[in-house]
Amino acid sequence: MRDRIIFSDNQQVSARQISRALFLEMLGLSTLLLPPALARLCGTDGVFAILFGGVLTYLLSVAWNRYDTNVKQNDTSEQYCNTKVLKNTTMVIYIGAFLGIAAYVMYFLSTLIEEQLLGKSYEAAIVLTLTGAAFWGLWKGLESRLRVYEVLFWILILPLGFILLAACSGVCTDYWTPVVDTSWQNFGKGILLCVLIFSLSLLAFCSKSQCSRPEQLLRATRWSLCAVVIWNAIIYLILLGVFQVGLLSHLSYPIIDLMAVVKLPGNFLERQDALMMGIWFFCLFALLNSMLYYASAPLEKLFSEKGRPKATGICCLAMAALAVWLLHSAERAERMFQVCVWFVVPLLLFLPVVQAIVECLKKRIRQK
Repeated sequence: MRDRIIFSDNQQVSARQISRALFLEMLGLSTLLLPPALARLCGTDGVFAILFGGVLTYLLSVAWNRYDTNVKQNDTSEQYCNTKVLKNTTMVIYIGAFLGIAAYVMYFLSTLIEEQLLGKSYEAAIVLTLTGAAFWGLWKGLESRLRVYEVLFWILILPLGFILLAACSGVCTDYWTPVVDTSWQNFGKGILLCVLIFSLSLLAFCSKSQCSRPEQLLRATRWSLCAVVIWNAIIYLILLGVFQVGLLSHLSYPIIDLMAVVKLPGNFLERQDALMMGIWFFCLFALLNSMLYYASAPLEKLFSEKGRPKATGICCLAMAALAVWLLHSAERAERMFQVCVWFVVPLLLFLPVVQAIVECLKKRIRQK
């Protein structure tokens, strides 16, 4: 009797799995970071900044896909790394950039758990547990990790949608006005912030070699991006209608605070805010694992044997050490956030394009 193989283990994932994991990663980060920042910058016009930022990121995804399918295939993907020094320098930049983002996400997740659930005294246990879980997830591989999040997708999204629907009863639409009351400078900053946050979705192209149908990856990325933008716009309007601009701009985690004030019919659940914390835990943890995966993937090639455990261990330890360093100073964490958003993300997005363009110019000069 033949053995029945239910799941493969070839480290190939479908575009649907990537899309759902990407949606959870972007939803968790954006809904926590954008509302208070946009309330300070754009006020009631923050929803327009979200929509404009989503459109610009969508156009950027089209340009990125054209680069990925055309420029990189014209014998340039390996040419700009044709020297060992340049190749190693590029690899170090990518590893450092992804580890920096992973460390900030680790700090953000640890702080969220401390403030909302366990308290400061459990900081060491939180960091060790998250680091161990991240190591285990990376060691099991991309396919296993995305399969888990494919199962969790509706389990996380349906309760969140139900809570947001219940919160609509407390929305005061008068708080959405006045409209077009923001300076162009602050509105532009808000749009740029949204673009940089949403642009993390373009890092899904780093998983193109693991996608079973790479031609579907762009469509999956667009679907995730559009869904995240729509959810952020809805959430921002709800938060604005419940808290007003003044209070919203001073709250650290307004979406979590919203869960604390929503009253479900029948009051059958006293602490839905603690229950809903699970949504952002899994979303942020998915982003943490993805950043560590992108950092450890090039590092694996340096080891001849057992590359994955060694690379994963090194990246997890480095990430944990940097996260602990951030946890001991709020000023460091704020500076790290500014560096990640305004420097690291643009670097990750445009460094490959710049490398390819420079190499194309060199090639034309040599031909002349």
